[in-house]
Amino acid sequence: MFDDKGSGIGFLKTTKARHAEEAIGHTEGLVTVLRLTMADIKPAEATLAIAKQFFDAHQYAKAVQAAKRAESIAIKLDERFGQYQKALQGLQSQIGSMKRLGLDTEAIAKVAGTAEEKVVAGISENGAFVPNYLEARDILVRATQEGRAFQEKSEIASNRIFVAELAIESLANLKGSADSGAFAHGAASNLEQTIHVATKELALGNPGNAAEIAKGIEEKARGLKTQFAEATKSLTEIDAKLGDLRGEGVLTHEVETQVKMARDMLDRGLIEPAAAMASRLQDDVKSIAEHYRKASTTLADAEILYGRLQREGFHSYAADAALRDARRTIREGSYDRAIEHLERALQAFARRTNARAALGKDIEETRTRVRLLAGSGLSFLPDIQEVLGRAEREFHQGNYSGSSEDLRIATVLLDGVTHAPGPKK
Repeated sequence: MFDDKGSGIGFLKTTKARHAEEAIGHTEGLVTVLRLTMADIKPAEATLAIAKQFFDAHQYAKAVQAAKRAESIAIKLDERFGQYQKALQGLQSQIGSMKRLGLDTEAIAKVAGTAEEKVVAGISENGAFVPNYLEARDILVRATQEGRAFQEKSEIASNRIFVAELAIESLANLKGSADSGAFAHGAASNLEQTIHVATKELALGNPGNAAEIAKGIEEKARGLKTQFAEATKSLTEIDAKLGDLRGEGVLTHEVETQVKMARDMLDRGLIEPAAAMASRLQDDVKSIAEHYRKASTTLADAEILYGRLQREGFHSYAADAALRDARRTIREGSYDRAIEHLERALQAFARRTNARAALGKDIEETRTRVRLLAGSGLSFLPDIQEVLGRAEREFHQGNYSGSSEDLRIATVLLDGVTHAPGPKK
């Protein structure tokens, strides 16, 4: 019976030894294969050596556990190394892509060394000191992402700079090949200097700034093209309006000189000041036309009115002088001054018209008073009526001074009669 028990124990030990031997052999085969890779599997080898020590000490259960742990470490290290290698290849590919674009790769190239240092520094994990492939991989991935983002921004900036250069070229060629040198220099030189700034910013690793500068250049060039077209159109319209005004007898020499200056600035590429001047000249021409027509129309109306007043006997040295000055200033092209002189003449006419209206009103009021005294038996009434009638005739004949004098006499006589004291009782 005891012999059977002893043989059973021996069989169990043999079985455990075989299992341990198989586990160690399996792990050793795996480690042998992984040695062919570049992965650092020394921690797995060390754990496998411990498993062999347990086996030699006939501690088969511990030997199996150590062998399996060595296998797990080897597999993890192989997987992590693969991820690390993939991340390193991604970084190297990104560096190559950036170099092809001429981008600075000095900083990103140093990341590989930093990651390698992180691998060598290692990390303690479940009682084993293993290479830190995980954190090294994260460093590489993050650097690759940053490099890709920088490259995308740089490509955007490069494209914007290219578009800005095309916009500058389009602006410089607005006038075609004839005499375009001076125009191109004046219109585009400042923008060309700015495009160098954008290129420098890109070279210094500031793609965001470079893109903003290039965008501003493109918008500026587009705006200058629009201003050039509008200024050219405005100056053409101004020439046509000046021709019409000359046909009406308007003096336009001063404005024509300024139009020539604006065209000269436009030909030299000084688009913004030329456009501003063209806009102002449009307003000036419109103002000249309006003031000329107002002055000429007002003069014609004033002459007609003065002629009618003269036929009525009105003569005014002030009105004569004002009309004479108005005619002179219109000939000189000083239409604002002409309007001022005409306003003086119209004021003289207004004073005359107001005086006439007041005289007519006084005659009518006096006639009413005389009418109320009819049949009163006043001996002076016929004399008053005669003087008042003469005043009315003189008024209608335009002899306002004589009418005013006779009306004053009639009023004095009438006041003397109406205010005389009655007979004493």
